[in-house]
Amino acid sequence: MLNIDLFENIENNEVLELLKCLGLKTKVYKKNSVIIKTNDKIDYLGIILSGSAQIYRTDAAGRRVLTENLNADDIFAHDIVCLGIKRSPVLVETKEGCEVLFLPFEKVVTPCEKLCGYHIQLIKNILKIISKRNTLLNDKLDIVGQKTIRDKILALLNNYRGEEKIFSIPFSREEMARFLCSDRSALSRELSKMRDEGILKYNKNHFEILK
Repeated sequence: MLNIDLFENIENNEVLELLKCLGLKTKVYKKNSVIIKTNDKIDYLGIILSGSAQIYRTDAAGRRVLTENLNADDIFAHDIVCLGIKRSPVLVETKEGCEVLFLPFEKVVTPCEKLCGYHIQLIKNILKIISKRNTLLNDKLDIVGQKTIRDKILALLNNYRGEEKIFSIPFSREEMARFLCSDRSALSRELSKMRDEGILKYNKNHFEILK
């Protein structure tokens, strides 16, 4: 737990002091468990220590839309508490078994009278993690803002492609459809067309863009 971005540049003994001072708590969840339900009262930040989870919103048609994948070191619920929203507008559910660290918002953002250097560093680390997450959310806006489902698929794949010829994405077909705000059948049809046209190859969540 100590070797995560949240505690970057903070000594192990100082981390232990923080855990004690702020009353930080951890909880282990099984696969497909709910961490936060829609309308839950939220007064804390969450950090994924291990495993993975997903954030869902419900759209105007009542459909569950996948908005973000959460992996180790990722933060969640910060946007809710920072805006002073009392009830969660999202559902957070584990994708696999994971351990979560909960940070009481008011204690975290309000340094104690000692003005401990490591507490200030913790706040800096949180801001850095939030900035990184916002960059990822902006990437998603670029992806789902594409006009056609084919353009959305290519934008998503190029976002995960990196320098690798063959790469993987962290989505099943159902999750991919939800992320792209698309129907799964329409997504599967378009992927098949793109494969038949020699644009890409794929096997489950492994892809290769050919042109």
